[in-house]
Order: sequence, then C-alpha cells, then structure tokens
Amino acid sequence: MGYKIKDHSDKSAAVDQVVALSSKEQFLFFVEEHRGLVWGGILLVIVLIGGLVTLNWLSQQKEEESWELQGRAQQIYLDRPLDNVEKGKNNVQQASGMFQDILEQYPGTPSAKVSLFLLGNSLMEGENYQGAIDAYTSLIQEYSQDHILVGLVQQRLGLAHLLTGNRDEAVGAFEAVLGNLHALNKDQVFFELAKLAESEEKTDDAVKHYKQLIQEFPLSPLSTEANLRVKVLAPEENQEAVEADINTGSEVEKETAEIEEGSGGEEEKKE
Repeated sequence: MGYKIKDHSDKSAAVDQVVALSSKEQFLFFVEEHRGLVWGGILLVIVLIGGLVTLNWLSQQKEEESWELQGRAQQIYLDRPLDNVEKGKNNVQQASGMFQDILEQYPGTPSAKVSLFLLGNSLMEGENYQGAIDAYTSLIQEYSQDHILVGLVQQRLGLAHLLTGNRDEAVGAFEAVLGNLHALNKDQVFFELAKLAESEEKTDDAVKHYKQLIQEFPLSPLSTEANLRVKVLAPEENQEAVEADINTGSEVEKETAEIEEGSGGEEEKKE
C-alpha cells in the first residue's frame, strides 16, 4: 500500500506572499478588485466639487445682481427735484416697489438688509406708517446682531410710532436705543425724548433729557441747541449757573491776590 505525501510548500508560499504585501500593494489590489466602486466614488467627489463651485458662482452672481438693482432703486429714491414735488413722490413710491422686489428675489443677501431699511424709510415718507413699522420690526428681528444698525432702526421705529399716535411704543423704542451699548445715535434719541416731553408740557423731563445730552455728548451737534433749550425752559437754573461762575471767578481772584501779597511780604523780609 502506497502513501501519499501532502505537499504544503505552495500554500505556505502563498500565505507568505500575502503577508509580505505592503499597504500600497494591498490598496492597489483593493482598487483592482473594486474598480467600479472606486470610480463611482471619484465621480461622486467630482460632482460634489463641481456643484459647490457652481453654487458659489451663482451666489456671487446673485449678490452682484441684487446690488445693481439696489443701486438703481436708491438712485431713484434720492432723486427729489425741488421744482417738481410730485415727481419726487412718484420716485419714492417707485423705489419702494424696487426695494420690495429685492427682498423677494434676493432674500438673505447683504443688499436685502439695506433695502429693508430703505423700504421702511420710503414707506415713512409715503405716510404708510404701519408699513414702515412692519419693515423696521422685521429688520430688528432678522438682524439683531448688527447692533449699530439696530440702534438706527429703533430710532426710526420710535418716530413711526409717534406718527401713529402710539406714544408708549415710541418711548419704548427710544429707550431700547439708550440700552444698546453699541448704538451711535443716543444723542439724537435724548433730543427726541426731550422734544416729546416739551410737546407734552413736561418741562422737567425735557430739561432732564437735554442735560443728559449735554453731559454725555458734549461734542454732539445737538448739544448747542440743547443748551439753548435749557436756558429757555429753565432760566432760573441758567441764572444760578451764571452766579456760580461769577462767585468762582471772584474766589479765584481773591486767592490770587492773597498769594501775590504773601509773595511780596516774603521778598521784603529777605531784603
């Protein structure tokens, strides 16, 4: 009876060959075995990159178109012939419609924010106060992080509320500006509050707001007029201030004379 000897040499060599493959060779083998899957992944990546590039290009085109339309609308809005009031009104109305078109056609673009603000202003000038209030309120809600712009819009919102006879809402809008740390128009708001108090014959409140303006914003162009209003509304305080200045001046002159006399006496003693 014969014996059959098994040959293990080929298998061990194959095992050794697989084990000896480098990572690069293993990757090439994987690509070779899954060629369709790999090419499909590459194609997908190319499509995604092409899509992103296309979207970015379309976004830039959209912004450029919106700015171009916004520029034309603003030019029409600012065209107010002094010798043709009716044309000026028509231009404001036309610009208002163009600002609305920008908001509808190009939402979320930088020009949409500017157009929303100008839409509110144009509606105010067209005496559509409720429309202006809606536009300003929408802007404050959508762009609450732009604190400087929000301060300006809240002032306009307060004026719109005043024109509709809603005093409390107006004061609330003005006070919101004063509570805004980044607002650059607080001097104007103090002036608006002072004028409102004057119109309501609340002299003490008016003087208070004028003084706040003068003290906190002495370099504001409105501080000069605020000083004049304080002199008119509170002449007794102005007189007291004048007398205080006179007394201060007299005391300074007296102290100066005493110092000069003391210096003269010391010189005489030395001699």
